[in-house]
Amino acid sequence: MKKNILTFLFILSCLTAFQGQTYRIYYQMTYKIDSTKNESANKKMLLDVKDEISKFYSYDLYHIDSLAIHNLDVRTKAADFDFMITKNKKENKIEKYYIIGLDRYSLKEDWPKLDWKIIEETKNIDNINCQKATLHYKGRDWIAWFAKEIPFQEGPYVFNSLPGLIIDIRDSGNNYIFTMTELKKDNGEVNMETDFIPVTQKQLNKLYEDYYNDPYKELKAGKAVMKVVDESGRVVTPNFKQLTEFKQKQLKNNNNPIELSEAIKYP
Repeated sequence: MKKNILTFLFILSCLTAFQGQTYRIYYQMTYKIDSTKNESANKKMLLDVKDEISKFYSYDLYHIDSLAIHNLDVRTKAADFDFMITKNKKENKIEKYYIIGLDRYSLKEDWPKLDWKIIEETKNIDNINCQKATLHYKGRDWIAWFAKEIPFQEGPYVFNSLPGLIIDIRDSGNNYIFTMTELKKDNGEVNMETDFIPVTQKQLNKLYEDYYNDPYKELKAGKAVMKVVDESGRVVTPNFKQLTEFKQKQLKNNNNPIELSEAIKYP
């Protein structure tokens, strides 16, 4: 991050002269999928901001979108929509995105009411002066460090509405950590997703439950193809009972969602 400080400071000095421009903020995300294990996963995330609209999504998805400019078939193969959020302050709405089986779904919600507690404590993070704030959100206690000198009331995932950009935010157990690494001015727009099926929270929960009960429904119905080979390399008929038991165990082990209070309670 330090090598980007000079670029960052230049952008900061020009922000007021570039209202209406798109800015791209890079975050390093570290998170635990299984709360019973110490292993963490890492993901590079992007936050695109333009006026009252923002989009938080993975770098891998951005890379796929870039390739899709030259190959339209590539975009259909992208599946990294985990943690993606779009925020529209003008409409007072946010939208979350999910892939369940072969289908893509979106859940639109009212703008979250985040009851931030701003604390006088400050610290310097890579030459950026930051102030502390705390928040309880959907089952987790969060600690954020935001920079007043960066005039974006924005941050990763749903987090926003502090008087400055969130530079670092993590829950009290360090299950989820977001750290800003870079800020750039971008010439593009904030692209909004359209090819998703809108659902309610109740419908989404039912979709997850149905998927748990029969995760290979589409395969068994011939809507998709799975090639299974044995140790000798011969193609064999999938053992769906065994595959289902393995997938159900995997789903149960992925017991540490970022919105802890919304975790699906599998049987």
